[in-house]
Amino acid sequence: MLRSFIQQASQNKRFYSTPAYTIARTVNKGLPVYSDIKNGGTRQLTIIRRIEGDPSALMKDILADFPSAEVSLKSKTQQVVIKGQHVNEIKEWLIVKGF
Repeated sequence: MLRSFIQQASQNKRFYSTPAYTIARTVNKGLPVYSDIKNGGTRQLTIIRRIEGDPSALMKDILADFPSAEVSLKSKTQQVVIKGQHVNEIKEWLIVKGF
């Protein structure tokens, strides 16, 4: 699902306009994309943290580029949650977008 977009996007450099959000890097200069395993390993999630600006715009961008992804927004913590383990694909996607 996500791997096919990354392969296509690696050929192009930056092809997005300025988004309505930014993603702050961690202290060690990494992207704040994490995996979370719940229910004894049966539920795997990918979480994007440290979103500054409009997290719903990030959610819409993810859905536009990955239509089969199941994305939700934790409104209290301003985190985007993607069903499945897609940490590496999301990190590569964010790097292609210029974060």
